[in-house]
Amino acid sequence: MNILLGASVALICAGMVVVNLSRGTYPMAAILALVVLILVLDLVAALRLQRLPVSINLVLCLIGAAIVLGIWLIGPETGFYAFPAVIGAFLVSRGLFPLVFSLIFCGGVVSMTLFSGGDWPFAMRLFFALSLCLAFLWYAAIRIDEAQNQLVSGCIRDPLTGCFNRRHLEAVIEIEDLSDAALILFDLDDFKSVNDNLGHPTGDYVLKAVTMLVQQELSPGDLLFRLGGEEFLVLRPCGDLASARTLAEQCRAQLEGSGILKMRRITATFSCAAIAGQADLMPALCRADVMLLRAKRDGRNRVA
Repeated sequence: MNILLGASVALICAGMVVVNLSRGTYPMAAILALVVLILVLDLVAALRLQRLPVSINLVLCLIGAAIVLGIWLIGPETGFYAFPAVIGAFLVSRGLFPLVFSLIFCGGVVSMTLFSGGDWPFAMRLFFALSLCLAFLWYAAIRIDEAQNQLVSGCIRDPLTGCFNRRHLEAVIEIEDLSDAALILFDLDDFKSVNDNLGHPTGDYVLKAVTMLVQQELSPGDLLFRLGGEEFLVLRPCGDLASARTLAEQCRAQLEGSGILKMRRITATFSCAAIAGQADLMPALCRADVMLLRAKRDGRNRVA
């Protein structure tokens, strides 16, 4: 929960409690006081970096109930508070809840406006205004989600090949349980000569083609990373050393017979390592790196 926003809403609701007490609308004051109490509890938990005791969605439902009750007790003009409530729902909640809440809430506001004596023209104007507001908010929420997904993808993926990058590898190491994992490290053979003799655009084409070929061999759950240049890593979160070697040999054979370039053969050297119950991936990665260098000295285009 945004602490500043929560504190602002709590202060505004507290002021409305005082106003309703002075008017004698005690039911309205009671439900607003409950909203203030819940917001204070959530703010204290947020400041202590603890889980919120009451969900934001429940707070929104209470605020919506207070507005609908206010239309009945005070008058149809209370329905104008529906606009900040709908906007707030899309600001503080995700998924389908803001849309479902807003549809039900707006229907309740318009119905209560008519039930409490509001005339039809006023109720229809309120309905169409809320509908336009809701349509724009839903469209904005979709565009924001798209932009956020693109931003996240750009942060964790290599822009050339689409593989995951080192940043995502670090995140996976921190979050995932890799005690039963195995890894495959591979490096394209003599790739520098491709760039030097055929140009960097050809080198980029080779990197993308290699990525596609290797991804076709991967099983669901396998993760492909580009560590830099022509060096790649396959992480099998649930796989032993034998299965990693089998996969590495399949990928090696695919690359060797692929014919990515007509003027020269593209091959790669592979090494495999099992994490074997260790909490850290780095020792296994270091072992694989040493084996990879040894395999390159011994002739390349092989699995170590």
